[in-house]
Amino acid sequence: MGFLVKRPPKLSSGAREFVREHPEEARVAVAVALETAAAQSGAERVRSAAEVPARLRRFVVDRTDEDLIGVTEAASRLGVSRTTVYDWAARNTLIAWRSTKRRLNIPAGQIVGPGRVADGLAEVVDVVGEPELAWAFLSQEWPFDGGMARPIERLRSGGLDEVLSAAAGFGATFT
Repeated sequence: MGFLVKRPPKLSSGAREFVREHPEEARVAVAVALETAAAQSGAERVRSAAEVPARLRRFVVDRTDEDLIGVTEAASRLGVSRTTVYDWAARNTLIAWRSTKRRLNIPAGQIVGPGRVADGLAEVVDVVGEPELAWAFLSQEWPFDGGMARPIERLRSGGLDEVLSAAAGFGATFT
């Protein structure tokens, strides 16, 4: 994917005002735009922050501390069989994606308790388009009416409608 312009366009007065009045939301918008460009270009993920130009490092999402577990651990935490975990992953009841042919990555943060995951995960995946991108959306801070919050936290507290509205904006960038 190449860009048709060599320099970024100048921001409109409305965009400049938005950046001044809402710097955190602007940072999130830029991060989403960069992730979108990377996803659409098929670019491989950068291996380390050192490979990112200094001016862009603040937009890099560090996922190294994210708690990704496998099928056996997920089954143990949920108190269900491995077969159930695979079934839930296939239906997006549980968000999971393959990192290798045999390895399924499952974010532990979606597990609420024995036999329970956050409600609405399948709907979020439907809106965003794929499980790994859906988890990227759910695990990063996002602007909501009440301020910045991680969408997975809003799902846990019953805010499915507001999360789906936000996911529509996130998912629309990938179509």
